[in-house]
Amino acid sequence: MATQLAIIQPQNLETFILIWLDSLVNKSEDNIDTKMLLRKTINRLVAFDDMDRCIEYVKDHDEERIVFIVSGRLGQQAVPVLHHLAHLVAIYVYCGDKKRNEIWTKEYMKIKGVIDDLKELIIQIQIDQAKRNEYKIDEPIPISYYYTKTKKQNLTMNNDDFIYSQLLFDCLSRMKSQPNEREQLIRLCKDEYQDNEIGLNMIRDFEEKYSSDRAIWWLTRESFVCRMLNKAFQVTNIDLLYYFNFFIGDVRKQLELNKSSSRIRTYRAQIMSSKELRLLKRSIGEIISIDVFLFTIPSRERAIQILQEFNVCHDLKRVLIEIDANPSYLNMKPFGDVTSLNYFTDVEVTLFMAATMFHPVDISEENDITVIQMETCCEEDPNVKTILDAIKAEDYEGKPNLLSLGYILSKMKKFYYAEKCYNQLLQEMPDDHYAMVSCYQGFGAIAMEKQEYDVSLKWYQKALDADKAKLKPDDPIIASEYNTLADIHVKKGEYTQAIQSYTRALDVWIAAFGTEHLKVAKCYNNIGITYETQEKYLDAIDYYKKAVIIYQKTRCVGYSEIATLYNHIASIYASIDKNTKALKYFNTALKILTKIHPFGHPEAVKTMKNIAATHEASGNAEEALAQFETIASIHRQLLPLNHPDVADIADKMQRIFSQLK
Repeated sequence: MATQLAIIQPQNLETFILIWLDSLVNKSEDNIDTKMLLRKTINRLVAFDDMDRCIEYVKDHDEERIVFIVSGRLGQQAVPVLHHLAHLVAIYVYCGDKKRNEIWTKEYMKIKGVIDDLKELIIQIQIDQAKRNEYKIDEPIPISYYYTKTKKQNLTMNNDDFIYSQLLFDCLSRMKSQPNEREQLIRLCKDEYQDNEIGLNMIRDFEEKYSSDRAIWWLTRESFVCRMLNKAFQVTNIDLLYYFNFFIGDVRKQLELNKSSSRIRTYRAQIMSSKELRLLKRSIGEIISIDVFLFTIPSRERAIQILQEFNVCHDLKRVLIEIDANPSYLNMKPFGDVTSLNYFTDVEVTLFMAATMFHPVDISEENDITVIQMETCCEEDPNVKTILDAIKAEDYEGKPNLLSLGYILSKMKKFYYAEKCYNQLLQEMPDDHYAMVSCYQGFGAIAMEKQEYDVSLKWYQKALDADKAKLKPDDPIIASEYNTLADIHVKKGEYTQAIQSYTRALDVWIAAFGTEHLKVAKCYNNIGITYETQEKYLDAIDYYKKAVIIYQKTRCVGYSEIATLYNHIASIYASIDKNTKALKYFNTALKILTKIHPFGHPEAVKTMKNIAATHEASGNAEEALAQFETIASIHRQLLPLNHPDVADIADKMQRIFSQLK
């Protein structure tokens, strides 16, 4: 891209952060020199001479993995307060009186050493951190969850994170990279590693020697690349993921060329919190997406050995992930043995592409290890395919470009980044009419999500004006834009303007498709809803009936839309005391609903309640009672006795009994 997508805010761009608490940490010359040396191991170092500020910082940064150096005196107060935190992975007590401090530190498992020599401290941290970096066992694995409709309702879960993470990583891995993207990444990395000579040397090496056929080599090398990219995946850092999109794409291409051709079983050793395990247990039989490059090994014994080398305490658990991977599925993200591409060629490794989907099959306990069995799955899974296809067909075209990225980010409610994409596209393609109008619409959609309706109107009007100057008057795109303007006017309570815009949309759709098209029916419905909101009931009924006629003639639409319209018409008649007509339409709606839905469906029961209420309003108490008794019978079969709907119907029946006495 011509210019950078966004200015990265000061933050830790790696998973680990080193925190040093000592009253002399910023005063002693030895300590100042040591800080420079420690940054060669963990780049981000934050020093505190105030204990309260330090404790607050550690507690607030639970998205980091914290390595903690503390003096003996302050450690006796700070360690008991912080030791239980899951994101605090290691503690080193640097002190002058080693023997005295070894006494109180014995009860704290995370304390890796009590050390009185700076060189020894540096060496110990280097050794331990190298081990953490090699196995990445206690780095968080970002997971998105997809729940089927039943479980989603029971758990009040939202599948949007899963769906849009799939689209995001697919787009990033397939976007065409721009010539200067790597230069932008290099510039950012040099700023991040300022005064860290080892880190800067590695960056210069990458700058001079990187090529697309060495992406996995760099991914497996212990360097800024894997550390920054892993953190970007963990926290969905859009800036970093965008800068790395050329690299993500290169890894995908290498995996495609080296993907497995037969089924394999492979393993991953991981430390997880109880919360993470609870979420995975809920996902048994569902679908998850692991939103990071996932490295696994073929040896179960070695994976267990790695787990046993790490101590766990408090809320953390040793976890063995056992994966059965089948490459024969269609539209599956690639995975394969990358040992020959690995920086460490003597280590057997299977790599799964970021955002690979899995079915968790079972979770069991094996001694002190939790074993999670998973199988690979793909976009062809019927639960996922329908939604992904619908999104790609209607709004997101599936093309890996800035426009698609902006759309995805907008849906993820990352509006700042979406706007950056649209602004960048306008700069790069000022003469591309389609891109320009799409950006205007993107800005309008973001403003509408923010409930900035005047701003939204401005952008959509701008898109409409541009299309009217370019397209034929009967182009359906123009109708859709009028319809969107009308929707915004409705949100603003500007119903007269809404009717005007809906009518213009209607005229264009009729000119384009004729009088019996679904778009025409939906527009009639929108006008009817708007008139009903204005309490212009006869006008509303007129437009609802026009929509019904089209729906009845159109075989490609389901009966549920017709039932909904009949219920609308019936409700209006009931509200103006035309109960006979109301009952006619309620009963017609009920016949449709009982035909297309299973026994006791909520929409059917709701219509029955309306029928009963209309009978009661008409003075037909016996008919109302009979309808309520039917509802009560359904409730007895489907609902527990303590359900509020059961009590509500019982109260209504008791009221009518009183009227009949």
